[in-house]
Amino acid sequence: MNPHTCPDAARIGKIASRIESPHDGEALNAARMLIKHLGGHGLRISDVVERGISGENSSYLLDPASCRRAASPPFAHHRTKIDALLNDPAFMGEYLTRRSLSRLQSLRFAPHLDSVTMAWVDGLVQKARDLRAGRAA
Repeated sequence: MNPHTCPDAARIGKIASRIESPHDGEALNAARMLIKHLGGHGLRISDVVERGISGENSSYLLDPASCRRAASPPFAHHRTKIDALLNDPAFMGEYLTRRSLSRLQSLRFAPHLDSVTMAWVDGLVQKARDLRAGRAA
């Protein structure tokens, strides 16, 4: 099987086309599915768009070996988010509890997070943004 015949490529294309749906829920779900499937191949949406626009299409062909793997979330970017939270003095002083601080510090070194834990981290990031914007957390 060559990279052009990866069975996952057609599926990813169909998912990407659903982002153009006029229904917000469907478009959002399609975007999340696309991120998950591209992450399984070591790609991000920005990588595909950048390479597609610049014409460097040959550098991101799907590898047949990665087509057999299950889709997974994109590379662990939770470390960046956790570092930002731990370095935000307003968030640390006004919102974060000792238990949450301990949990964040332990998650900082985890190789990956499950979707529930990642949603918790994302929620904390949003609360930190709200604090910086002067909105009640």
